[in-house]
Amino acid sequence: MERLKRLLRGEISDRTSRILKIIAVVVLLVMLFVMAVSQIRGTKLSNVRDSYNNFFSSVGAGGGFPYQVNSSNIKKVDVLNGDIYILYNDRSVALDGSAKELRSFDHSFATPALSMSPDRVLIYDRGGNAFRVENRTESLYEGKTSDGENIITASIGKKGNIAFGTLSGSATSRLTVWNSTYDKKAFVWNCSDYSITSTALSDNGKYVAVSVMGAKDGETYSKIYVFDFEYSDPVSETEYPGTAMLAVNFSDNDTVVGVGDNKISFLKDLKKNTEVDYGSSSLSTFTFSPNGRTILVLAEYGSQNHQLLRCYTEGGRNAFEEPYDVFIKTVYASDSRISVLTNDYIDIYGLGGTRRRARQAGPSAILAFTNGRTSYSYEMGVIDKTSRMKKQPEHPEPKE
Repeated sequence: MERLKRLLRGEISDRTSRILKIIAVVVLLVMLFVMAVSQIRGTKLSNVRDSYNNFFSSVGAGGGFPYQVNSSNIKKVDVLNGDIYILYNDRSVALDGSAKELRSFDHSFATPALSMSPDRVLIYDRGGNAFRVENRTESLYEGKTSDGENIITASIGKKGNIAFGTLSGSATSRLTVWNSTYDKKAFVWNCSDYSITSTALSDNGKYVAVSVMGAKDGETYSKIYVFDFEYSDPVSETEYPGTAMLAVNFSDNDTVVGVGDNKISFLKDLKKNTEVDYGSSSLSTFTFSPNGRTILVLAEYGSQNHQLLRCYTEGGRNAFEEPYDVFIKTVYASDSRISVLTNDYIDIYGLGGTRRRARQAGPSAILAFTNGRTSYSYEMGVIDKTSRMKKQPEHPEPKE
């Protein structure tokens, strides 16, 4: 800054002045090139700004790992476009690979929740009406739902569009989809008889799936609707008697996955239903990978000490399964890795089922996750790389 002031006062030599001008021209040319390429490839302008901001904010490293956190104030830890994303009760933070805080944005949501896409995150006030869309460096948009309706659930798609399931004064619940610039409603559906439980948007930005729950003759049942934004009538309507559908997801543009409390459903071509019952097992936890895998943890006969890790491909094929004789606390999936946290250790799998490494985990571990090829552990008060942890000696093999 002092050098720049001296330049403006004419106190810097011509040689130094030429060097500074050359640097400025190079930066300008790089940005013009990036913007030109983005137009050719269809990259969103916000992503270009994000890359630009991230380049300059990353100059200078952070303090490295372990990174101290206030766990009592954290709602969620995840990965956003190559950075670690932390949602607190009062703010959101993005960390780079050196544990440097790229930015921190305050919020006033009473019950913050989030939905992730590869390069954007939607945070919203569950039970309230406010929401915000962010990327790794910027707050892109802040708003409220139509008519101040309270949010039940929400999701963000890879195209940047967003979907809300809200409590409605004119119906039991309402589904509203906004476009990627958040200035136009792409689709609205009033659900008069059921309560919306989850929403999902297709990668191509053309479809939305929504799960609903109702009761008939004292029995709970669910339905999954799939809508094309061009039509008011659903592409498909599938009912699941005696099942509570907990979440829907597009594993690809033509397949919707529904995870229920006692079965999983695959709607191929958006309508052809294939169901797999859990049998004598019950659902313990589950997750979706960004590239369409569905990972379940099933408790055999309801036992927490006899669990089964099962991974389904995008098309619904059983890719692999692995029995565990210990309690699985959490499971996390990236594009290439599955992280399994038990009470004592962390397993890292490839998507094909190959166990790549195992590390010891502390008793206060909350989540194991992967960012690229680097694995992390989130424990009470700290986020650390698993490479700093002890290898798991004599990894316990499941009993027959």
